[in-house]
Amino acid sequence: MAKIGLIFNGVWSHYAMATAPKYRDLYRLLYVHDLDAEAVRDLDALAIPFQSNQAVLTEKKDVIYDFLAAGKKVFLEGDSSTAWLDAQWENRPVNNYWWVTDPTNPPVSDTNYEHPVYQGLTPRQACWHTHGVYTRVPIGADILQTNAGGDVITWQTHQYGGTLLATTLDPLVEHGVQQITHLDNYVDRLTEWLSGVHPTPERMTIDAAAYGAGALVVEKQY
Repeated sequence: MAKIGLIFNGVWSHYAMATAPKYRDLYRLLYVHDLDAEAVRDLDALAIPFQSNQAVLTEKKDVIYDFLAAGKKVFLEGDSSTAWLDAQWENRPVNNYWWVTDPTNPPVSDTNYEHPVYQGLTPRQACWHTHGVYTRVPIGADILQTNAGGDVITWQTHQYGGTLLATTLDPLVEHGVQQITHLDNYVDRLTEWLSGVHPTPERMTIDAAAYGAGALVVEKQY
């Protein structure tokens, strides 16, 4: 039974990751407009991916905070909005080429490798690129990752009853895209932290049948 609700607004990479054979028994796609107390009642965690609909999340924020108040976990990646989150995210240029031009200077310079999501990861596995920074986080939040300028990349707070983990990294989206080949390391640890279940060890693959590809019939043209 799926234990993690992946909030979904039609982005194909969200769908690809949640329906992949490796993860589909652990993640359930939750259409953002259908997000309510009943939809999340039997879940242990929520994952809010990069490229989510921030306006609708604002409308549904009580569902998210009631979920946290029940002692559960929420993971937020990429961008965010102060309309529902007590933190300030700011956009920054995305550096997709640092490992070629300056491989010893990643966008994240400091990581708390004691956190379960980061335990056992290499610096390359813990950061590929970032989507902005947090210039303000909740009082008392634990800072897990920063860049060379001291800007916050990843933080965590328990102040809402459960655990809210927010990062400007985008592991779920990039794993769905499948252009970064080492993301099983991060996403597997994240999945285990969210659900208590470690995914199978093989690399993630895409299930063509989840897109209806297995039902296509090609007509010959003469």
